Amino acid sequence: LRLNMLLELEVYDSSGKLLKKLPAPGRQDDAEKAKQAQEYLKQIKKQLKLVASAQKLRLEQALTTARYWQTAAWRALFVSNPLMHQFAVGLIWGVYENGHLKETFRYMEDGSFNTIDEQEYTLPEAGSIGLVHPLELPDELLNMWKEQLSDYEITQPIDQIDRAVYDRTEEEANHKSLERFGGYVLNDFSLNGKLIGLGWYRGSVQDAGGFHTYYREDPEIGIGVELHFSGAYVGLMDEDVTIYDVRFYKAGSVARGSYVYDEADKEKAYELKDVPARYFSEIVLQLTKATASSQRRDEDWRKDAWLI
Repeated sequence: LRLNMLLELEVYDSSGKLLKKLPAPGRQDDAEKAKQAQEYLKQIKKQLKLVASAQKLRLEQALTTARYWQTAAWRALFVSNPLMHQFAVGLIWGVYENGHLKETFRYMEDGSFNTIDEQEYTLPEAGSIGLVHPLELPDELLNMWKEQLSDYEITQPIDQIDRAVYDRTEEEANHKSLERFGGYVLNDFSLNGKLIGLGWYRGSVQDAGGFHTYYREDPEIGIGVELHFSGAYVGLMDEDVTIYDVRFYKAGSVARGSYVYDEADKEKAYELKDVPARYFSEIVLQLTKATASSQRRDEDWRKDAWLI
């Protein structure tokens, strides 16, 4: 059995020929052992899908929050581990110093390292390694990495180099409220499912089982984000709701719980210019996905937003 670049198990015979499935047992084979082998392979494939799905979510989180590994830890996780090795060879990595990108490289399937110019790269013995975000790369370098991945026919395990990038406008920078999604109208069940799937949580449940916020917190970078909307009711979700605004705040500074009436108000909210560019871009990307089903926008949404 071999794990391919698509994180699928492949079956080979003793001559190295790729088979579509395990061969049928022959006359001299033990029928019970053959049955056990089939079941064993079935269970491995099932577990592999679950593990691969979980690791993709972890890599997405690492990309969102700018997670770094020291060189030795990175080697242990992405070089020595056969599953994570397959993830690593499809991604573009960076060496960081004090949070700033210094060099980029690609980990090759043969265990070597490659530069953007396809020269051999020596990984530093000590350093911080993380996933490169496309907003960190000038267009020329971004296109060069895209070309290299294409030349090697690499399909990235998560959307990295082609990832959509979002930045603050000059008008937004000095505000504490992000309003570019304000007025979007969509089904509350759809909004709930997409945000929960992206790692968000429902805000505090208040009177009559109603809640008016969704939030996520990323303690590793100390930031939280709160989405305000017109409100939904637990157990009664199948109505249209209107998005209001989004606010960033210090993780842990907003109390949560049943009948708790705290929120990221203007005292707690950060100005948008103070939110790390990568995190801001990732949150806007998530909200773009979560609100993609909206077909209508209420331009007068601010007249009701003051109620929340």
